[in-house]
Amino acid sequence: MKQLFKLFKVAFKAINKNKGRSLLTMLGIIIGVAAVIMTISAGEGATKQIQSQISNLGTNLLMIYTKHEHRAGADVRMGKPINKRDFEILQKNAVWISKLSPLVIFGVQAIGPNNYKTSAIYGVSHEYFDILSRDIVSGTIFKEEDVKNASKGCVIGQTIKEELFGGLDPIGKQIRIDKIPFTVIGLLKEEGKGAMGQDQDDLIIAPYTTVQNRLHGYHGGYDMIMASAINENAIDDAKFEATILMREAHKLLPTQEDDFDITTQVELQEITGNITGILTILLGAIASISLIVGGIGIMNIMLVSVTERTREIGTRLAIGARESDILIQFLIEAITLSLVGGIIGIILGIIGNQVVYKLTNFVIPTSVSSILIGFGFSVFVGITFGYFPARKAAKLNPIDALRYE
Repeated sequence: MKQLFKLFKVAFKAINKNKGRSLLTMLGIIIGVAAVIMTISAGEGATKQIQSQISNLGTNLLMIYTKHEHRAGADVRMGKPINKRDFEILQKNAVWISKLSPLVIFGVQAIGPNNYKTSAIYGVSHEYFDILSRDIVSGTIFKEEDVKNASKGCVIGQTIKEELFGGLDPIGKQIRIDKIPFTVIGLLKEEGKGAMGQDQDDLIIAPYTTVQNRLHGYHGGYDMIMASAINENAIDDAKFEATILMREAHKLLPTQEDDFDITTQVELQEITGNITGILTILLGAIASISLIVGGIGIMNIMLVSVTERTREIGTRLAIGARESDILIQFLIEAITLSLVGGIIGIILGIIGNQVVYKLTNFVIPTSVSSILIGFGFSVFVGITFGYFPARKAAKLNPIDALRYE
């Protein structure tokens, strides 16, 4: 242990002799470690934020939609559209499902007293608000009777309110959606940006019957059926039950595959977690390229150091130093360069996360795992790229080394 401490002391002295050169050598390691920490932390932060937003929808959500496949660059429907008959069969027969809502989405142009805006209108039932835990801050939501009568009342998000009404109270006032007048009956609680950056307040919600009958004249098909299980422990039972009922509704034979998909909230969290995990690994791999560049810099400077200290190496070998002593000495110098660069990189990575948070309000938690990965990378680079110069120094012939000018 005492010998190891001496070797590190010698290494620091060698680095200190050429401060400028040593700093430039460590620059690649510093940037690489900082980038790795920031990208891994950003990926973990995004994953937590997405899963948190999905969790806010409740723990018993199911989404039933027509199966699609991606073929030749296009999204191809593989089964029958989800329709009114499917919805009614689920509504009448499902035991493990407590609430159901069709969902139809269309892009529209909304015109208000102060402005106009291109947005999306969501056609849903009155149970949609409970299924997705969407609360209102003023007014009310539409009722079951409004859905049956295809009433022209709508609930709007905060973005629509600000764009079309400015500082005015929108409740009771009219907006025109594709030339059809709608009365604003409710204002949704602000949700802000979604996990993928979408504005969750840029929407208009109306009875699905109104959207289909008055705006688009199509009475049957839905983009999706949204449902909630009776409780979070019944989510698997609800999915199994919905699968059986949907297969019966679509008259599928036992040998035929489902022509629909059912995704639960748990599965949605797993999918998004896998996607963000892969993206984090890819970004981390890209960031680690600068570590390789830094490692090449360390190898280069250590080769220069071996050349400059050839006579010193020869003297040490002549007075009894073993090859292993020379190898360890130069290897520790390379590791020390890499470790110092790694520590500075870790500090810069932590500071960088805070700067990003201050500038964008995007929370990037600096995880212990990202620090350990960054530190481990710096040690690995030091050993890997320092070994060849150290071995070259250890293999020098003492007589040739002493004669070196």
